[in-house]
Amino acid sequence: MVKIKIKEVSFSFKSVKALENVTAEIESGSFVGLLGPNGSGKTTLLKCLSGLLKPKVGSIYLDGKSLNVFSGNELAKIFSTVFTTAIETPQMEVFDIMATARHPWTGWLGILNSKDVSIINEALEKLEIKDFIARRFNELSDGQKQKVLIARALAQEPKVLLLDEPASHLDIKHQIEVLGVIKKITREKDLITIGALHDINLAALFCDFIILLNEGKIVSLGPTESVLTSENIEKVFNIRVIIKKHPITNSIYIMPIYTEEFKTVQPKTITIHVICGGGTGTSLMKILMEHGYKVTAGVLNILDTDYEGAIMLGIDIVNEAPFSPITDESYKANLKKIENADVIILTNVPFGYGNIKNLEASVIALKKGKTVIVVEENPIEERDFTGGNAQALYRRLKEEGAIFVNNCKQILHVIEKIKKG
Repeated sequence: MVKIKIKEVSFSFKSVKALENVTAEIESGSFVGLLGPNGSGKTTLLKCLSGLLKPKVGSIYLDGKSLNVFSGNELAKIFSTVFTTAIETPQMEVFDIMATARHPWTGWLGILNSKDVSIINEALEKLEIKDFIARRFNELSDGQKQKVLIARALAQEPKVLLLDEPASHLDIKHQIEVLGVIKKITREKDLITIGALHDINLAALFCDFIILLNEGKIVSLGPTESVLTSENIEKVFNIRVIIKKHPITNSIYIMPIYTEEFKTVQPKTITIHVICGGGTGTSLMKILMEHGYKVTAGVLNILDTDYEGAIMLGIDIVNEAPFSPITDESYKANLKKIENADVIILTNVPFGYGNIKNLEASVIALKKGKTVIVVEENPIEERDFTGGNAQALYRRLKEEGAIFVNNCKQILHVIEKIKKG
């Protein structure tokens, strides 16, 4: 049994408050989901829990002891982490990556015994990636790398598992499988698992307990169904939703809704095309429609969170098959939508080889004289899973005059200036 107590924790990056007076208690055997918009403090809280960051105010306790009294090696035996930051391993094979998980237990020489090897193999088997063991890590796909890093975290035999976007880079099948494995191990080994998630429906399906954050503060915490209410979601994500019970899983699921409010707004002559995905665009599309703008979107994969949101909002979209890369046909259809738009908005979406054509379309839009607004809430280096291709395209956007903003709130001001201009 293990218990974490977070007491009145605050943290700032210079003058920017990332966490403010965060208090919570978490018992072993719980899979806890951290939910909130980008910049709400999810990753900062994980880093404070892991010891990577020290709270400016407040304390974190493990079984009644402050984290400050534990040595680095003791913390490594308690906490295992998977963050979204890419690791550089030019020559390392998967086994070498996995072996680092055992360093807290092997001593400074790092020599593995048969027990260590058995634990490594067991973790690989749980994630169904035993056949990766002799492959070079940097030759794996982003989804395969993610599964290796989660297996590595399990092989560390932690009491607390800290995961930043554990389902990122995985298709829906592997999202369900991986989160299912994590939930099962959390219960079997009586761990505490705390995961920052973007997808509310995945959190609703797998998490026992939710901490809902906004602007560094806890809006609500408690059992999943008590936290994921339509009122809380609208307050935090600025979008109206319907909450329903799934007839098979009996878990709740969330659907954005189209409201009559949009019909009372005086229509504007500007058409805005939104390039988004993974939940980065739904609230923005709703806000734009509430202000009377005509909105189109694409390319979005069917079943993507933003696809579902756009459908609920009645937005004209270019879609692609679920979990499929953008085809030439969809790409050309997207360019036609861009041609008919006055403003193109590129949200803070991660880019892989499957959706890189959306970024290429943004560059083409700029070349054709369109106004392109880029939302960069966190650096492209953290969202580029194309080996640098996305970063190169972002540099072109900057060099050729795209307008960069830090968050979606600034977009309306930019559009108003464009109208006056």
